[in-house]
Amino acid sequence: MQDEDYMRRLSVGNDSALDTLVFRYHKPLYGYVYRLLLDEKLAEDIVQETFIKIYRQGKRGHIPDQFKPWIYKIATNLCKDHWKKASTRQEQFTDLNLETKGQIHHIIDRQLERQWMVDSLNQLSIEYRTVLYLRFYQDLQYAEIALTLDISINTVKTRIARGLKHLEKILKEDDRKGVGVNG
Repeated sequence: MQDEDYMRRLSVGNDSALDTLVFRYHKPLYGYVYRLLLDEKLAEDIVQETFIKIYRQGKRGHIPDQFKPWIYKIATNLCKDHWKKASTRQEQFTDLNLETKGQIHHIIDRQLERQWMVDSLNQLSIEYRTVLYLRFYQDLQYAEIALTLDISINTVKTRIARGLKHLEKILKEDDRKGVGVNG
């Protein structure tokens, strides 16, 4: 069954339909929100609030045309609401520990490379970071990203292109400074 079918079931009183949607989307949605907020507890709260909103909308009979972009839109808007709060406006910096030892050297290298990429992405503006996370970590298509963020497909394409260009500069600068994985 399609996600929209589960929303239809929810709208006619089948509360267990939400279970399937939670099963399908909790992990990828949590990963997306965590990458945006860099806070495990807050990410979990946002994901839970997202599913509560979905449940309430379903009970009201709302069935989105495309569920996947809709759920990411809800989560993205909740993240935006969080950022708007004055109490949450603080810069977050993470330190990389690039030391590798022992027989698990290659595993640590891969993890560090991934962390370096995430840290580099987090240096981008939220507009670029959001489209890149949705495209490359959540595997949404351009049209789905456009629906999620209420922007045109051309804006999505532009933000992805510019975001990748900025990311490339950050990675090259880090590499030049010796901050990267091999530094």
